[in-house]
Amino acid sequence: MRGIRNLDIAFDQKTFSISGPNGSGKSGVIDAIEFGLTGRISRLTGTGTKSLSIAEHGPHVDRVRFPDAAFVRLKVYFPALNKSAMITRKVSAPKRPKIEPADPDIKAAFEQLADHPEIALSRRDIVRFILVEPSRRAEEVQAILKLEEIGERRAVLNGAQNRVNAFKRTAEAQFQAARSSLLSLMQIPSVKIDDLLSAANARRKLLGLSPLAQLTPDTRLDAGLTSGSSAPAFNKQSALRDIDAIAETRKQLPELAKDAVAVLLATISTLADDPALLASLRRRTLLEQGIGLIDGAHCPLCDSPWESERHLRDHLAIQLEKSGEAQRLQKDLFASANVVDEAVSGWLAQLAAIRRLAQALEHEAFGAAIDQWTAELARLQGKFRSFDELRSIRGRLASGWHAAPKGFEEAAASFAKLVAELPDQTATVDAQTFLSTAQLRLTDFRESMRADKAAGIAVAAATCAYTTYCEVMDAELEALYDDVQQDFSTFYRLINEDDEGEFTAKLSPSAGKLDFDVNFYERGLYPPGAFHSEGHQDSMGVCLYLALMNRLFGNQFSFALLDDVVMSVDTGHRYQFCKLLKTHFKDTQFVITTHDRTWAEQMKSAGLVSGKTSLRFHSWTIDTGPLVESNVEVWEEIKTALDKNKVAVAAAALRRHLEYVSRHLADQLGAPVVFRGDGGYELNDLLPPVLARFKTICAKAADAAQSWGNDKGKAEATALKTKLSASNAASSVEQWAINKAVHYNEWENFGKRDFAPAADAFRELLECFRCERCESWLFVSPRHKPVSLRCACDTVSLNLEAKPR
Repeated sequence: MRGIRNLDIAFDQKTFSISGPNGSGKSGVIDAIEFGLTGRISRLTGTGTKSLSIAEHGPHVDRVRFPDAAFVRLKVYFPALNKSAMITRKVSAPKRPKIEPADPDIKAAFEQLADHPEIALSRRDIVRFILVEPSRRAEEVQAILKLEEIGERRAVLNGAQNRVNAFKRTAEAQFQAARSSLLSLMQIPSVKIDDLLSAANARRKLLGLSPLAQLTPDTRLDAGLTSGSSAPAFNKQSALRDIDAIAETRKQLPELAKDAVAVLLATISTLADDPALLASLRRRTLLEQGIGLIDGAHCPLCDSPWESERHLRDHLAIQLEKSGEAQRLQKDLFASANVVDEAVSGWLAQLAAIRRLAQALEHEAFGAAIDQWTAELARLQGKFRSFDELRSIRGRLASGWHAAPKGFEEAAASFAKLVAELPDQTATVDAQTFLSTAQLRLTDFRESMRADKAAGIAVAAATCAYTTYCEVMDAELEALYDDVQQDFSTFYRLINEDDEGEFTAKLSPSAGKLDFDVNFYERGLYPPGAFHSEGHQDSMGVCLYLALMNRLFGNQFSFALLDDVVMSVDTGHRYQFCKLLKTHFKDTQFVITTHDRTWAEQMKSAGLVSGKTSLRFHSWTIDTGPLVESNVEVWEEIKTALDKNKVAVAAAALRRHLEYVSRHLADQLGAPVVFRGDGGYELNDLLPPVLARFKTICAKAADAAQSWGNDKGKAEATALKTKLSASNAASSVEQWAINKAVHYNEWENFGKRDFAPAADAFRELLECFRCERCESWLFVSPRHKPVSLRCACDTVSLNLEAKPR
């Protein structure tokens, strides 16, 4: 499976650490567990992995053609069911795992697990929450909380709102054109029933028709005219007015949407003249994906090496900010395009009205000219939907979107002359054609008015639906995110209690976005990437992930995979990270990988893991997979070396171990170590102050217990001090500065018989600083002004404050 040939690991239902250098196969274990539980491998899916697949890249590279041989078998315990089960999943059939026993409740539990790939967190996932745009953050967070449909529905409603708004603009333009056409014919100032009836009844009276008493939806203005009448299909005076009206409108076209066209051209020029800005607009989506895939100093987009991961992140962040400017320009661009679109729709409606008149008079040249202009404007409207298409019509916009096609002027003049030269209609014919034309235009007006009202209702409904949905969504998400941000702030304060004890954060959802701001040393709320270091950003990402998982699963959050997620967190805060997992997630089993051996040892010393629940990969080969170090304590390593008479190897192991423990205890106990500017502390710089400090603490604990009359506490403190004083190694350490012959630098020159007692003595010495029950190192709390000496499980808990006199 992946880079692993064959490997068995006993996790023992406890938090487990796997350490080793980069490329040693640690992440392969994470991949295997994730695949076994969910049937997926996160690093082979998602953005930037189009060419990757589990079928082709899940098996070991030498077994790609044999996916049936690549499998993961996990023994899983479900606390809620109090049952254990075995699941075996093959790459050849990732959706058909073998589950034993196949109880319905066990199968249901595994199916629920398969729906939660978020149980695995890698460092590249952290930036999905921290250094991303608000809209992308909302998607990622909602995906973790299983709220993807919320964003999808919001997008659907927003799309519907945009479409009906476009339809409303067209409907309104057609309505205004039909209204103007009706008013022009009827020669009335407004579309009022009394005015319409008055104009119509004047012609009806002339024709001897009964007047219309009311105007209902079924009323016809030409009611009573004989259907077989040979009267012309148009009214000359009305036609002349229409010709004059459209000619007057044509004169006004250059001023119509003039400002919007200017903004369009300026915006197009800004984008076209700045290739970087234009390219950044097109690369925006790619950049967002790239930032989410950063994992080291190599660019995931072009594979180019950078000075550091921070430089790479800063570079992509600048590019993303520039594309943000392009996105704002794009918004202005399409807002102006909508205004021009509306103007074009209005002119097209007027052209459609005059086209019917040309058809009635059978003037083919004018009809063809109108059709040509209509087709050109329709094609123009079709290019208002994308930047590239808008840029392609920049010349047309600059010369005038309203430019008439060649031959239109001549055809229009010919048509106007034709109408003007027609014999004047008698009063009777004029009245007949007036009523017929009035009925046609009234019908057009009524239909366009109904369409406009329907579009208005649709806009109101779509706006109401979208606004209401967003308001309810934001209210619900605010309540949800308020709980998440409280957990997040609590977790982050615990990790950074020494310098950010007053830390707060704010998650603010709005219309598909999720803004995330954090407090920076009481100077206000800022985005995480503004002032906080990379290490702080890493810890924020982990804390937000834990807060989200806590909200998603509640007390059912029992398992998670953390793949090298604290590499930028400094040493001091890593202890607090262990404390966070131990105190707030004591019922959760974490599998943690790291390439930092110090961090692996810190997890042991903090009591998060033990020698039995940790593993180290020291290298990897394509033939063997991970080369696993034997999971033994350092003392067994020393014993093995001595059994082979390799004193130098044993001496080096003991010295490394003592240096590590001394540095750790100096920090845990607050030992007064003499400062060195280069930080190059050696064993004799650290261990003697640690011994002196511990004796002082034990004496202080004994005195405090005596002041309170606590005989048991006094006896425990005295016993600790006596045990330390009785140690041969302690005496040896005290003589280092006096007698060079007994200095640790001489160990590798010892014989086996000389060195073995020294190793045993130091093992006995270190046990003085360790709890026998939980095996964690003792520490004072708080460090700056200790009031107690404790261990991780509180078996050792000695008060250091004397009773006030």
